[in-house]
Amino acid sequence: MTAVACLRVAVDVEKTGLSPAVLGPLVAKFSGIYLESRWQWPRQFAPLTHYSFLLTDPRADELDVQELARLGEELQTRLFGEGEAGDVRLLLFEGAPEAVQAFAAMDEAAVGRALLDPSLLAPGRLSRVETSEGVARRAEEALPPAGGEVGPNWVEQHLARGATDKAAADQPMPQLEGVQGIYFTLRGVFVGDVVSSTPGAAKTHYSLVEGDEHMPADTQAFDLDCAAAAVRLLSEPGVHAMLYLPVCYSNLVRASGRTAYETMLATLPAAHKGLLAAAVYDVPRDPAFSALAMIKATLSRYVTNIDLRTQDPGFEIEKLPPQAVTSVTLVLPHGDQRARLAALRRFADRLHLYRKKQIWAAVTNVRNRLELDACIAAHVPFVTGPGVCRLQMAPVGGRMQPPETLPLLAA
Repeated sequence: MTAVACLRVAVDVEKTGLSPAVLGPLVAKFSGIYLESRWQWPRQFAPLTHYSFLLTDPRADELDVQELARLGEELQTRLFGEGEAGDVRLLLFEGAPEAVQAFAAMDEAAVGRALLDPSLLAPGRLSRVETSEGVARRAEEALPPAGGEVGPNWVEQHLARGATDKAAADQPMPQLEGVQGIYFTLRGVFVGDVVSSTPGAAKTHYSLVEGDEHMPADTQAFDLDCAAAAVRLLSEPGVHAMLYLPVCYSNLVRASGRTAYETMLATLPAAHKGLLAAAVYDVPRDPAFSALAMIKATLSRYVTNIDLRTQDPGFEIEKLPPQAVTSVTLVLPHGDQRARLAALRRFADRLHLYRKKQIWAAVTNVRNRLELDACIAAHVPFVTGPGVCRLQMAPVGGRMQPPETLPLLAA
């Protein structure tokens, strides 16, 4: 039997300081990214509104709410920091597919009336998802006071769907900042994190480790946003391993773009240089020696490690001087599984050349268990990608993790 449910995110709009025109897309984007990362196949989800999602699990009679409770906690932290509980709630209606679809189609006022009079709902179960002492559970939904009027304020607070506010439509939406862990296969530990930052208006989350579809069009803005995210991460406790910041090769080697990068790098806290690294992407197959020398001279003043990212499995490591950079990372190509594994094997066949140069080798855009196992079998030291670690809200560097438990879904 397939479990089917409608998940609705209930947000206390007044406490966010955001207009509905901004809050709705922000909740939709963050919730969508979270579900994409945690709600694994064969389970499926589909957005219905900014605040509601259709969830299915063909392997269960009812949904496991553990991961959903985590969504509520992360939304709470994202929107309100460590404020009082109750600002974000998750409502879950479970029942037959037609009942769930009927609930999903209800507007705010209709849901508010149904909370006062459950007979207005189709047969099913309406509950909220909450966490008590670390254990997720379903709880009977708290209703408005008996006899109370279900007005627009109550509905907006608890079941808002992002009513249009044209006057605030131009208000910028906050960045969605995150990290994805770098896994050291030889010891079974995450040794660092790759920083990402996604504008609220973007169609999908940005990531340096998930392939071209998750790369931004404006690479300079992306790099600057990630540097700002790193500064904020370092200002709080919890960073115990290296943070890798995206740096676009073609931007940095151009004199016209170098000034902006120098300014960006100067904002990084010098006291934390030992925790900072640069992940240089968009690297050509045969980068000029003079360009690499300039990049190292520029970056080494601000970061400890430098990684070059290439899409060429035959990258000419032989031409690099020993220890010219800290590491070289192969970005697995687009294409079918056979082509991706062929590129991985070609890269792995040259690992002895990397050891000779005293330069670490790594593979990114690892998407599934087959590719991860192939990297481990080939003794590739470092791996990243959605098949290793999904998007996290806090760094995971320093965390031990058996390879058989990967990918890491939520820290």
